[in-house]
Amino acid sequence: MRATRAAQRSWAIRRISFTAAVLVLISVLAGKSRACVGTECFEIWSTQSGGGALTIYFDFAGRKIQTFGPLCFNGDCLYSSSDNGFITTTPAPADGYFSLADGTDVSLEIVAIDPAVTVNVSGQNLVNPGDTILLGAAPTLHVHPTWEITVPENTSLGDYPLSFKLTTPASPPYADSQVFSVTLTDLPTPTPNQPTPSATPTATPTATPHSACPGDCNGDGIVTIAEIVSCVSAALGTGPVCAAADLDDDGKIEIGEIIAAVNSVLSGCPATPTATPTLPATLDAIQANIFSPRCALPSCHDAATQVENLDLSAGHAYAQLVGVSPVTGAAQARGLLRVDPGNPNNSFLLIKLTGPPLLSADEGLRMPETGAPLNDGEIAVISEWIAGLPKP
Repeated sequence: MRATRAAQRSWAIRRISFTAAVLVLISVLAGKSRACVGTECFEIWSTQSGGGALTIYFDFAGRKIQTFGPLCFNGDCLYSSSDNGFITTTPAPADGYFSLADGTDVSLEIVAIDPAVTVNVSGQNLVNPGDTILLGAAPTLHVHPTWEITVPENTSLGDYPLSFKLTTPASPPYADSQVFSVTLTDLPTPTPNQPTPSATPTATPTATPHSACPGDCNGDGIVTIAEIVSCVSAALGTGPVCAAADLDDDGKIEIGEIIAAVNSVLSGCPATPTATPTLPATLDAIQANIFSPRCALPSCHDAATQVENLDLSAGHAYAQLVGVSPVTGAAQARGLLRVDPGNPNNSFLLIKLTGPPLLSADEGLRMPETGAPLNDGEIAVISEWIAGLPKP
């Protein structure tokens, strides 16, 4: 039965060549060492100096491995994540934890696993109790397995248990760890409680870019292969992060988020109304509502700092933008101006605010760098302002 299930889990690769190509990119991502911070780390130690048992420093109480998706084909749906990761670091985090001797090999062994769950490490699937894989060797061990849930389409979302232990092939001086139990979940991450509405009506918050269509980096209602490649580049650390693919807003692109974007390519984006300006298309309105509160900030584009020689403070923005060449060499090579009067498509300001795929990796990050990206209405306001400027 398990062998049959494992074979069925490769349905996406066998049937759709595009998905296969994307999953190859994902496998490259999964094998790339990257930072492991906070709650996504299984930190590996021993219980005694120079010996004892292998152990993990991690708060297992109430924590779940959050997967993302789904990617559905032929009646089955895949939920996936590359967190949590395993890592050996030094120094030890607290009393009772000790660093492993350099060169110590550490393996992961499945003790109990839900039939819907697969753990993939370095291309090897672990699906049965007793399945074992070498994670790496101290002190540079750092691997992020692919945690997968594969369930029939329309199955209710839920939690799926997994138990494992750590072993080392050369047992002395380290004994096997205790058995650790975790839960994989495809339930969405709970959102904080909203404040109680007041008697005074308040404006409805604008949806974030990814809420309508994961991976739609330029907000045009279509996810393209170029946008998928941009997402993979961001995950590999070689390109800017597309906010529309960063589903959990943590500033990173994970495997599950790429899968969600792929699903947008294959299934299409839901229809959304055309963005309409939310402000008057005047420089005064843009200055008061966008440039001053979100761009002309300390360490950004205020009069004192002027990152990239750009001052967007009140009274200076027009002269700094309109008809001015950007300092970024790649943008200059494309013949862009910061603001090209009457030509939004040739205006680097609009490209920087929109992000990938129009913004290439060598042209810097999407702006604003802090806080949420501009929404479609704000982008439309700036585009309309540029289009209305008299051409020289």
